[in-house]
Amino acid sequence: MKKIKITVFADPVCTWCWGSVPILRAIEFRYPEMVDISYVMGGMIDDITKYSNRRLGIGGDIEMSNRNMLKAWGEASAHHGMPVCDTERLHLFSEEHRSTIPQNLAYIVATVYNHKFGETSATACPKRYLRRLQEATAVDAARTGDFDTLADLAAVEGYEPGKFKQLLESREVHRIFEEDKETCRRYDVQTFPTFLLEYKGTETMLRGYTTFNAFADNIKQLTYGKIHPADEPRFQPTTENVLAFVEHYGSVYPVEIATAFSLQRTGGQSAVNIESYALLPDITEELVQAGKIMLKPRGNGFIVYPKNHKVHSSLSLD
Repeated sequence: MKKIKITVFADPVCTWCWGSVPILRAIEFRYPEMVDISYVMGGMIDDITKYSNRRLGIGGDIEMSNRNMLKAWGEASAHHGMPVCDTERLHLFSEEHRSTIPQNLAYIVATVYNHKFGETSATACPKRYLRRLQEATAVDAARTGDFDTLADLAAVEGYEPGKFKQLLESREVHRIFEEDKETCRRYDVQTFPTFLLEYKGTETMLRGYTTFNAFADNIKQLTYGKIHPADEPRFQPTTENVLAFVEHYGSVYPVEIATAFSLQRTGGQSAVNIESYALLPDITEELVQAGKIMLKPRGNGFIVYPKNHKVHSSLSLD
């Protein structure tokens, strides 16, 4: 079967890109072997002192930008459901670290690393590295604009940190980043995330944060109804299926389970809460009591992981 290609125009620091992770995971989960997801880095902020988002009060003054970005992340988290840091201060930007370009370059390094060095690793995976990078930025409040921090994160995912840092500074990676930005210009990408869906030579664009149902509707239209979410017993929200989902990914957040299994939101609670989704409190409680999964506070929410899975601690803010 011809696959649907989904290109995600993104920046690892963008909170709405982080908030789109559950939707993209749900697409991979519910459209098995039917989608191919790739990323184009857009470089959201070249220099925070020259950047301006008047609505959010981000740009110009560094400390004010950190403070207002943290506030914006918290408001977005309540809507999209992915947790963010619960610290009183954000240290993302400083006089030395004014840009989100290093985070963009780091993802590109993850994609070219094995080809460049002729190596393969059982654990090194660009998409896993991207998630680690987004999580460290949004939830752990790590200063991910720092090359040493980016290399340390890469080491966790199986990359050799010295070689990873070497590539961060290479002309080749910077050239690929410029090509990514040119692709953004060609498709008139004005906001992150933006999604390009392609199927048999036909394209459609989804601009901004987009729900799973909106994706499903557009995929159905693009493929003339030939491709739709798989409807199999393993996609039903049972304790066994949820456990299999958690074990497959290693660690997840409540909204990721809810999105993958189409669990309805309940009440007006924040989307980061387990109690915000029908059936999920009972399912997770049963799995915890059975000794199958663990719950651990992470940022302003909780992370869910198999009992024997190691969850890495936050990186230093320094």
